[in-house]
Amino acid sequence: MEQGQGAGLDRGAGLDRGARLDAQEAALDALLAALGIEARIEPDERVAALAARAPGYAQYHRIGHKRQTAYRHLAEDRSAARAHYGPVLEALLADGDPSSPRWLAQVLLAAGGRRRLQEELLAAVRGGTPLRQACAVGAWRWADAPYGDLGERFRAARREAARHAADPWVHERLADSGPHSDG
Repeated sequence: MEQGQGAGLDRGAGLDRGARLDAQEAALDALLAALGIEARIEPDERVAALAARAPGYAQYHRIGHKRQTAYRHLAEDRSAARAHYGPVLEALLADGDPSSPRWLAQVLLAAGGRRRLQEELLAAVRGGTPLRQACAVGAWRWADAPYGDLGERFRAARREAARHAADPWVHERLADSGPHSDG
């Protein structure tokens, strides 16, 4: 399946599912290139069968392999994680999945510490693109227990960004006050 075939599946102007997957895969590709490694993805009949019924699944599956390849490399080599903190953060801020940000968040926590990661996520909510804002909210729960001052500033920035969010998916992510939202 080509990148972007899942475009148009979700509500929203510029941040439909296909566009989000494309952005996430591009960020992971850039990270893997910076690390000088390649994700090997073997053909799988089960993936092909699911992709036939669920457009975008092949890309989603490929993204998972790329994320795990980067995670395993970075988890084994903390100096590489520190040296590539920026590209890892970019990949994290393009990951709109509810659960998968934990892998790259763990790498960033080990490489730069909890406060640094939380400050980066706060900055993304305050001044990032809508996709970065939504992904920062998703990653926040994996950034460990917040420092009190950062937690309150994060919640305030999140509420402010939600007021201005035009894309329905972004607004939902920013405005969510569920059990893992810290909001």
